Amino acid sequence: MAAPLGFQPGSDRPQNRSPGFGATHIDASARLRFRPSGWLFDRIVMMCLRRMDGRRAALITPIGGPEVAETTTLKWRQHQLSPHAQDALRSVTGLPRRVPAPPAPAEPAPAEADRHIQLPDLPATAPEKAATLLRVAAQIEHALMVQYLYAGYSFTLPQREILDVAIEEMSHLLTVQNLLRLVGEAPHLHRQDYGPPFAEDERLFPFDLRLEPLSHLSLAKYTMAESPAVLPAEIDPDVFAHIEDLATGSRHEQVNRVGTLYALLGAVFGSEALLHELAATGDPWYVAVDQLAAEAATFYGSRDALHLPDSAFHPASAPDQASDPEWDRSVEKSIDEFRVHVAANRREALTALRDIGLQGEGPSVVATENAHFRRFYNLFLRFFGADGTGTNPPPGVMDVPAGSRIVLDEHGSGDGVISHPTTIRWARLADLRYAILLASLERYLRAPRDDRAFLRGWCFAEMFALRKLADFLRRMPRGPRQQARVASLPFNLPGWLTTGAQWSDLVAAFGEATAIAQALSADAAIADDHRRLLAHLLASDGRKLQEATARTQGTTQRSRTDAVRDVLDWAAGAGDPRHDKQGRFWNLQHDDFVQVEIFGDNVTTPPSPGEDALLVAMLRGQSMPLARPKLPEDSGEFLLVEQWVNDGCPDSDV
Repeated sequence: MAAPLGFQPGSDRPQNRSPGFGATHIDASARLRFRPSGWLFDRIVMMCLRRMDGRRAALITPIGGPEVAETTTLKWRQHQLSPHAQDALRSVTGLPRRVPAPPAPAEPAPAEADRHIQLPDLPATAPEKAATLLRVAAQIEHALMVQYLYAGYSFTLPQREILDVAIEEMSHLLTVQNLLRLVGEAPHLHRQDYGPPFAEDERLFPFDLRLEPLSHLSLAKYTMAESPAVLPAEIDPDVFAHIEDLATGSRHEQVNRVGTLYALLGAVFGSEALLHELAATGDPWYVAVDQLAAEAATFYGSRDALHLPDSAFHPASAPDQASDPEWDRSVEKSIDEFRVHVAANRREALTALRDIGLQGEGPSVVATENAHFRRFYNLFLRFFGADGTGTNPPPGVMDVPAGSRIVLDEHGSGDGVISHPTTIRWARLADLRYAILLASLERYLRAPRDDRAFLRGWCFAEMFALRKLADFLRRMPRGPRQQARVASLPFNLPGWLTTGAQWSDLVAAFGEATAIAQALSADAAIADDHRRLLAHLLASDGRKLQEATARTQGTTQRSRTDAVRDVLDWAAGAGDPRHDKQGRFWNLQHDDFVQVEIFGDNVTTPPSPGEDALLVAMLRGQSMPLARPKLPEDSGEFLLVEQWVNDGCPDSDV
């Protein structure tokens, strides 16, 4: 059996696994705590940083690992607004439109109550504030992406609109990584990985992370978290009030708007002069952020304590940031909804933050933008009636596991447990694909530009594998006697994510994935599409295992064929091409790859001298990749594939 993910033979690094598979143990005492509030500043979603100059205790404690030395507490303090700021701040803070719980009899509140908001205590310097808030944003985007993917894949046929929102959260996550790099910080890919807090003052996220099939309750939470503070005129206030009641539940728990976080980030990344200039254009987002900055500067002591100084920006980082052309391999649409921003300065950073806000998580909604809030609101009406009062599950929703963590345990039981022995193997394989995706992305973000294109290909290969495994798992029984109750992608985090992915972690992941795939392939009764995926994964993982092993020694074993495979994996995105039932044929072993025929034509042999081989012809035309951005014929990726074919498809070293 391969070494478990996150543990190296001969290493003293602790295993971060439960008795099940890879689940992370959480020490609840280390969670950031929120003070309950009356008039809220929308309770900007704060989380503890895992590594901030060694001064904060880790949230995640591996089983058998070190005890958390102290509790990290984030306090909220009341700030009295200047009178002229109230209206502008309402659009970013979302001062309550209504009180969800019936108020207890009380004396009328004094007029001054409307002039207070609560702001979080943040580190003293502006660069520390930026790092804190960006890490919070990264974890939120990751958590939302996973929950939306889970909900979208809970249907018999995947729910495309929800999955599209999840994909766009990926673009937000990448933009946040770019902003971290702009201010000299390391990548941050963690997310919430535990359930409800023990007390109201421990709430951290827009809502408690919960992987669950789509329902009127879960969609209400998504709609509420993505909502603007001021509702557009066309939104029925009674329907939205009902959505708010569903989202907050019988206990009337707070659901935090994500847009508030980006407004405060805008205040930190801006300068007094630039925010005044942009607010003078009349743009509502900049007007609101400019007003927020004025109040926050008073709260934090000065403009210098709030705004990043010019010296905090690293313009030279821009060429090494993730870019939209590199990462937008989504299906082409009339509106470009997947946007990754490269930022080299203060103004470009503000543009990026504003764009994330306008796409659905911010304080305003642009009529021409297909915002997340509008999509979720419209889905709510479609599934639960024009008045929103329906409660029946949407058509096609399957009985998949539900819980803050999906546990893989043959002896377990409950709504959040997968216990069927064979299904557990497939689910664990999915967790390993997720781990490899996160590790490859982190290595990409840390690597020099001339040595990371292959990691981009690895990421897209894992996105495809997860898409296929999601389809397989929702057709597999959750337990030995639960044919109607099916499985799902578990999305358990790898233990090493808190310390950073090393090449040795990828070695362990590829090794364990190979062992599982070999065991599953030995089943003679396995379905053809399952066997085909496993064959591709085994061939691909074998090569990548060798490369990851070589990288631990500072060398490489990549061949020119590997480079072609990585280009084609990237070009295809997460797509599932048919290719005459050959699928992603390029992941076969070299000799099998070059012999593939599609409708009778060999993919790598030109039909006659001077003509393109089928592989090059498909790339040059419209059939590969289908419905996704074409490879420009003068691009390095297209020329790499073309030259490899013209040279006779050599398997020599890169």
